[in-house]
Formats: sequence, C-alpha cells, structure tokens
Amino acid sequence: MELQSLSNILGPGGIITDKALHASYTVDWTRRYTGFTSAILLPKNTEEVSQVLKWCFAHSAALVPQGGNTGMVGGATPMNGELVLSLKRMNAIEEVDDASGQLVTQSGTTLGDVQRAAAVLGWKYGIDLSARETASIGGTIATNAGGSQVLRYGNTRHQLLGVEAVTGTGDIIGDLRGLTKDNTGYHLPGLLCGSEGTLAIITKARLQLVKAPEEELSILLGFQSTDEALAVVATVKKYIDDIQACEIFFQNGLSLVCDQFGLNPPWEKPANTYLLIDAGGQSGLIERVYESPLSEFLNASKHVALGTDTSSRKKLWQYRDLHTDAISANGIPHKLDVTIPHGKLANFCNEIQRIVNSNGADNELFLFGHAGDGNIHVNILGPSPEDLQVDEAVLDFVASLGGSISAEHGVGRAKARHLYLNRTPEEITIFHKIKNAFDPAGILNPGAIIDPEVG
Repeated sequence: MELQSLSNILGPGGIITDKALHASYTVDWTRRYTGFTSAILLPKNTEEVSQVLKWCFAHSAALVPQGGNTGMVGGATPMNGELVLSLKRMNAIEEVDDASGQLVTQSGTTLGDVQRAAAVLGWKYGIDLSARETASIGGTIATNAGGSQVLRYGNTRHQLLGVEAVTGTGDIIGDLRGLTKDNTGYHLPGLLCGSEGTLAIITKARLQLVKAPEEELSILLGFQSTDEALAVVATVKKYIDDIQACEIFFQNGLSLVCDQFGLNPPWEKPANTYLLIDAGGQSGLIERVYESPLSEFLNASKHVALGTDTSSRKKLWQYRDLHTDAISANGIPHKLDVTIPHGKLANFCNEIQRIVNSNGADNELFLFGHAGDGNIHVNILGPSPEDLQVDEAVLDFVASLGGSISAEHGVGRAKARHLYLNRTPEEITIFHKIKNAFDPAGILNPGAIIDPEVG
C-alpha cells in the first residue's frame, strides 16, 4: 500500500510503519485478539482525520479507529490488516464552561483527564471506570460506556450533548453547540454513541457535567448468600436517594485480588458475596444513610466497613477495581459483559457456575459487576482463547433470561456472530442500511457489530 500520501497529510510523527512498534496497537486488551497492520496513523485534528478518510475511501482502504485500546471484545483490533487510526494525539480539552456545566474535548483525551478538568471548577463527569487513566473519551462514546455510576447518572449516551465526527467518505458532521433543546431532525450523537467506529470517527465531544457531591461515602458489606445481597440492593435502590454505585463481587475474586496485590482482606472471617455501595450528596450524608432502612443491617452485621474520606474509600474500592487486573494476571480470560433483568439476577449468579463447568470441568469463573443495573462481568479462565464453546453457552443462557449479550463494552468482533440473540433480522437489516449511509465503501471498522458480508 502506498502510504506517502498519508504521511504528507499527517506530517512528522503522524505515521508509524515500524512493525516493532505495532504491538500495543494490534493486540486487544484481553490478549484474546491479535491482528496486524501496515501502519498506525496519528492525526492531530479533525481536518487531518477527514483527509485520511477521503484517501481511504478513494483507495478502498479499511481502517480501525482506536482510542486507549482498552476494549474487551476485539472492537479496535485490525484483524485483517486494516490501517489503525489512533486518536492519541487528539487529547486537548478545549473548553470547560462553568456557567452551563459543559465540557468540550477532543476524543483522544483520557477519562481521568476529563474528570480532573471538571473537578477543578467543582463539577463532576458522571462516567467512571477502573481504566479511567487509559480509556479515551472517544472510546467511551464509541462503546456507550457505563461504568460504576450508571445507577445515578446513566451511561455515556446520557452525558453526550454533541459530537463532531468524520464519516466513511471523509465528510465532517456534527454539532457542538450544546443546546439543551434542539429538535431539528435525527439525533446524531445518540446514533453515533455505541456505534464502535463503524459509522464515523468521533473527533470531538461536548459533555454534560453534574454537580459534584459535598460528601461521599463508601460501604463494603459481606453476605453469606447472593440472594441476601441482592435483597439489600433492592433496599438501597428504593430508599437511598444519594446512591451512586452498587457493585457486587464474590469471595474467589476477592481472594485473587488480595493474593495478587498483597492486600489484607476486609475481615478475618470471609463472606460469600460482597456489595460495595457508594453514595454522594449534600452534607449529612452519613446520617441519612443510617436513618434509612439499610441501618438495621449496618448495625447488626459484622461484615461492614466504611470509607468516609478519600483514603479509606480508595482502600475499599481496590477490592473491586483490581478484579480485572488480577484475573488477567492469571491467564487470558474469556470476558463476557452482560446485563440480566433484576428479577432474574439471583438465578443467573446461582446457575452460571454450573453452565461454565459443564463446558470445562477445570474452568474458573469470576463474577463481578454493577448489581444496581444488572450488569455482570463474566470472567472465565481455562479455555483457550480460540475455544468459543463456553462463550456460546453463557450468551445463550443470558438471552434465555431476557438479558443483553453486551452491557457496556460493545459488541466488537467477539459478539458480532451472536447479535441475533438480541436483535431481530429486521433490525439487523436496518443496521446494515444505516452503516451503508455513513460508510458506503465499508471501510470503517469492518467486522465490528455486524458482519459486512451479510445484509
């Protein structure tokens, strides 16, 4: 492939062709998906992205957009030698509007940088992930990321006021004005959010910020049964207005975290199921929590730990946030990010071990996730990366319960063949038509979400 024209567009440092430097761009974060590419393209602005896309359209050159490359479904991996368009150099926060509580940023900015920019003016960005220091804003938009605080603030689509993007023909589209009310036609931000780079490359975004809480409180609770824990989740959601997060994990995951990182467990006597509840609000937060129906459990249980300041809260959150790193340190996991209807969540948690082991007696299952919104991260160690038997069994089970096969990490390439479990043939046909309208040559992230050969 002749790359000189692309080099001319991108200028010094704008293209990497040395294969020795490609590894961090061609391997999925989970290490299950490894691809290859002839070049990494690193534009500095929207105009350069537009010129690159016009060149790719004219030459029928496929490319895969990439942010922090922290995805878990092969959604940003060049599996068939596609060019990689990395947005790492597009990392400027252009505006933080204190009056409106809005922020405009290029898409390569990390989530952590956006959080800190908002905090400087007393605002907060409502999305938080354990990968906050590497995950890019463009990547979180592309996958409609959720994270731990969806219960309070909603997923990325709820924070998105406007986007600037480049289509598969190189056209620049979008609106960054940030108008609260604008009913002039179809809502492009909502459509592009969650599209995983298959429709357009998001280059900038205007984000809605939220009021930062005056006080925050983290509570770690231990239970002997999952059913008991989920009953408390229902109580928390109903009676604690200040709830920000309600996370669930289990003893085997906690033990792995503690062993891997040399942490002391929260209590001498282990529990079976753990809830990490996070609340944030105005002054008097602790008193309001202890006046709620949760107080009976807080006062009676020996498995209660409170985090009332930054240090103690961080200590409790380590037990949850380090799950992904601890699991990955012990092998290449099969990671299945799913949502289960609340009424069937206990059934799922109690039955999934049997399903996993029926597809490999030595398989190790680690569950954790967002109990408040039914989003569970299924992690399985044991099967080879190429063995899809257990994946299919788990996703079939999820679909049978009326759940979603992808909650917040996207469909990518890992789940594209399973899309029929959640979408009708008619809907998938419409997906193909939308794809063709934005990307008529089919050059944007081919193979992600839907099979480009079908439809």
